[in-house]
Amino acid sequence: MPDRFSICLPFTLAQECPFPNDWSNPKNYSYDSHDPGGATMCGIIQREYDLWRKGHDLACQPVELIPQDEGYSLYQVAYWLPRCPNLSSGLDLQYFDTSVNMGPTQATRILQVALGINNDGIWGPQTDAAVTLARRDLAAHIEAFTNRRTAVYKILPGFPYFGTDWLRRAEEMGAQALKMAA
Repeated sequence: MPDRFSICLPFTLAQECPFPNDWSNPKNYSYDSHDPGGATMCGIIQREYDLWRKGHDLACQPVELIPQDEGYSLYQVAYWLPRCPNLSSGLDLQYFDTSVNMGPTQATRILQVALGINNDGIWGPQTDAAVTLARRDLAAHIEAFTNRRTAVYKILPGFPYFGTDWLRRAEEMGAQALKMAA
């Protein structure tokens, strides 16, 4: 049976990479002045790629040169671990995809609102306890996550430029998360 990361990754890649099986394709690269992430390849921004390369004792290089194996490793280390393995099916997808798209701190804040706890962006014992309790009514928490994610998108400065895609993404991930949870 595949692990949850392997199950969830293709859904996020479908959002981030026009050609997820060809990381060398230039259409997977973007550099939009309205995007605060800057240079991005398959959803991985230059800053995150630099951190990953330095952490592996490798010289920094442009993110548009990232090989697929490094991209997958970065996705797993920077966005999947350590939180997603503790989440229920469906909620793990939403948290992972939001981490990739908005960063782990914002994903934690959104999750905390969905769980009805203080949204300080810090994952601690209160968040762990709420995640455990959320298993009792997973569908309601998935819907709350989708609703909060949508609300956060609407207040971001990039919303006039990316809002249509962000709202579509939130809805698609929410629908897929509900299927996974069922």
